Amino acid sequence: MGSKWNRDVKPSERLLALYSMLLFSGRTVSLTELARELECSKQTVRRLADQLEASSFGKLLRDMRGREVTYHLERPAALPKISLDPEGLQQLALCRAFLCHLLPKSMQKTMDAALLQASAYLPEGESLCDVEDVGQAVARGPIDYSPFQQSLRTLMEAVRQHRVCVVDYRATSGVEKRHFFAPQKMLAYHESLYAHGWMVTEKGEVRALFDRPANLAVHRMTGVRMTRRSFEGRLEERDDRDDCFGLMDGSPFTVRVRFDESAAVYVSERTWSRDQKLTRHRDGSVTLTMTARSEAEVLSWVLSFADAATLISPRRLRERMAETVRRLGAMYGVTAETGEAGDER
Repeated sequence: MGSKWNRDVKPSERLLALYSMLLFSGRTVSLTELARELECSKQTVRRLADQLEASSFGKLLRDMRGREVTYHLERPAALPKISLDPEGLQQLALCRAFLCHLLPKSMQKTMDAALLQASAYLPEGESLCDVEDVGQAVARGPIDYSPFQQSLRTLMEAVRQHRVCVVDYRATSGVEKRHFFAPQKMLAYHESLYAHGWMVTEKGEVRALFDRPANLAVHRMTGVRMTRRSFEGRLEERDDRDDCFGLMDGSPFTVRVRFDESAAVYVSERTWSRDQKLTRHRDGSVTLTMTARSEAEVLSWVLSFADAATLISPRRLRERMAETVRRLGAMYGVTAETGEAGDER
């Protein structure tokens, strides 16, 4: 599927961004992650890496993580002197204000303390406004993650050290099961936190049990323990979530939905999948064609627009939608075909 890269950025700006990412992060970064962060192709990242390697700004180390190329910049003896940027800190404070409600109170306090400490090193005459005045997140039905603070810390450490975790997990059915899980990243999606990674073998060599990674909801974890088993370089890193609609993983499929004029502006303002196409009609409606991975998420999303959205294809999903509407009609005492109310119960 095609990619929409940012072509307005100059090569020199990307080279500086690449150097900064590798220098200040102090970690090994994959080719896929660099391409995503720099908003360019993998070929461009390779070319920039060659330029960086030919310079005298540091020793660039290449390695392999599974089938993925990774890069690491050897830390120089003397780091360059920098002056903290008030605007950059302000943007960090804004990010904190938007996302902190997802984290336990103790983690929120740690974030606040780090920002305030950093603001003390701003140039004279510059200051960071009160963190609480920067912004605010408005959430519907937020989850209290305070009981899961230790699980979050363990997962984050496992991601950093590339370690397998033993996760006791309670599914939506209420059944609890133990998983051996190799977390690769933490995700925030629809006011919830998820661990993105692979289900792996219980013993011996760390191998993926399935072809696709999984997303485990943190609030459904009843226990998380990090093991000594390392999976670095053994599992393929996948990060194509931005390409398709939805969080749950599955085989990609094409979806077409028509939105009437009342929902057209809302839909047109957003990116639902990287390869999406919008067709505008004379009556003000639009047809959205996109790629999705989860039928359940598509159904739920289309239903959230009520009668302002019509699912056109795929046919199997349209049939599921018709059946869902029939059940809803029966539930509310309305016959879908006639629109007449049924007898009160």
